[in-house]
Amino acid sequence: MRSRDFIFFAFFTALVLALMFPAVLLPGWTLANFGDLYAYHYPLRHLAVSSLEAGRLPFWNPYIFCGLPIAANPQTALFYPVSALSAVLPLTLALTWDMAFHWLWGILGMLLLARREGLRSSAAAFTMCLYAFSPFLLYRIAAGIPTLLAALSWAPWCWLAFLSPWRGLLAASWALQFLSGHPQFLCINGAGMFVWALSQRERRRLLARFVGEGLGAAALASMQWPMTWQFLGLSVRRDWPQAFAEAYRAGGQSLLTVFSPNVLGNPWDGTFRDFPSVFFESCGLFIGWTGLLAAAAGLLAAGAWRAGGLFVLGLVLACGSRHPMVMDFLRVPARWLFLSLWGLILAAGSAARCWTPRLRPVLKAFVLMAVCVELLAWGRRAVAPQSASSYLAFNPQLARVVGGKPLRILTDPDLANPDKAMLYRAMNVNGYDAFYLAGYPAFVSSSEGRPAADGSRTYARRADSAEMLSAGVAYRLSASGELVPNAGAQPLAYFARGLQRPLKSGVSIGLPRPERWRVEGIAPWDADRLVVSVPSYPGWRAWLGGVQVALEPWGYFQAVRLPQRSPGVLESLVLDFQPVCWAWGISAAFAAWLIWLAVWRRELRGAL
Repeated sequence: MRSRDFIFFAFFTALVLALMFPAVLLPGWTLANFGDLYAYHYPLRHLAVSSLEAGRLPFWNPYIFCGLPIAANPQTALFYPVSALSAVLPLTLALTWDMAFHWLWGILGMLLLARREGLRSSAAAFTMCLYAFSPFLLYRIAAGIPTLLAALSWAPWCWLAFLSPWRGLLAASWALQFLSGHPQFLCINGAGMFVWALSQRERRRLLARFVGEGLGAAALASMQWPMTWQFLGLSVRRDWPQAFAEAYRAGGQSLLTVFSPNVLGNPWDGTFRDFPSVFFESCGLFIGWTGLLAAAAGLLAAGAWRAGGLFVLGLVLACGSRHPMVMDFLRVPARWLFLSLWGLILAAGSAARCWTPRLRPVLKAFVLMAVCVELLAWGRRAVAPQSASSYLAFNPQLARVVGGKPLRILTDPDLANPDKAMLYRAMNVNGYDAFYLAGYPAFVSSSEGRPAADGSRTYARRADSAEMLSAGVAYRLSASGELVPNAGAQPLAYFARGLQRPLKSGVSIGLPRPERWRVEGIAPWDADRLVVSVPSYPGWRAWLGGVQVALEPWGYFQAVRLPQRSPGVLESLVLDFQPVCWAWGISAAFAAWLIWLAVWRRELRGAL
């Protein structure tokens, strides 16, 4: 980077911070969004950080969907270095700085990539502006999904590392992009790089490097991806309904937003007819008319056909839902539009190569200012600071009655934020998450007598069903925020005979941490099982009377068989959860990063 590059980056840094002011300074403020920041990421980060502050890793989340893994959820970003902000700053401020950092990180990566490809400073700044202020990026802020912004910020760095001769740089970039929280954009960006490599003359060398660096990235991220892969395979995405994928594909009309971002209306004015999330996923391809004209000129230049190929490939994949490259796990076909955006920016960068020193500085400044103003005139709506106090308002009754207690609640589906129960450490049967255990929709639907789940949320309303009573639902939180006792609810653990209804008995339950349950009670004479209302999942282990015993399914939950004993014997059960092969994964990742540091040190010595 030269001094002019630093000036451009400093200008864009000041602009980003000004757009985010005062949220970048004031705790309790954040960036306005359409719900996911408050409904999902804030409670998830709060739970993860509080667990770390208590000196333990958060492996299990018992506070939504009757329980599911948390470390296996990539959006927890548990092993991502930037997540440390949440441990040292107030959480709203940490989330704002998380988004500010990644926005600027993407800007810097795009600037360096453009310079690496031979563009002059002003042309590189032009290309950087197309990416930095594109709706595709800024809509992630408006949607309230910092992990999507984080993953997108790594995209230019991955391309820069791919084009760099330094070994290990791409592996580290891919690993950090994965750990940042949204592996979908790692897959999409990687697919684009793979196609790009195939089109090159030195494709064998590039593909060999692609594979080698990919294996390195898998080793560096081995503390996370085995858990995530297992969770995906046991989640609702295992057998993804066609309707869920169709809901987030880019239709023909949404592609018109490449010419005007407001052609289908928008969520801010209430003129977009579908859900806001559909808008944010499928209507962000605009790069301004200045950028479009530059891209059109670039596509006519020699060698820019590869950029055009990426543009077309992205459109084809984004508009479909069932073809080899749109895997069920990716869920949102419209995110393949990233390849189209990337193709447009690369094409515009090809046109910017004509910015020779003979071109007048005034003209360069005018073009740069035109694209910046045009994109920000629209994108400014996506970056609007607001006070978060009304969204995170405290419910003292909920905290006093059920907070941290060994019982469950059912939040009315009309409440927009079922995950807020996490903040009170209240176990909710409803929830909102990117994916959850595959058997849970059937459990909730059986309770309701009708379908009551979609791809990310459940809608249980009945607290008096046999399923909810056996799940220990002791209270119902009404839409007005009042707790209503639920008569007849069982405790979270009870004795039973076979698969019949629970038996009446006194049981004491202790939860020293979400991953460990202690249950004690005197079994009735006809009991043959001790049931704990924890979903069955690999990694749960049980000890009965100090002896390890096998767990078996009991409906949606788990049970242990009782040995034949005389009546009146006190039974003591301990349940403990730790992800399968967790120790191997963290050890492999630690060793891989030590090797990477050694290789990188050698690369730096060679460069110097």
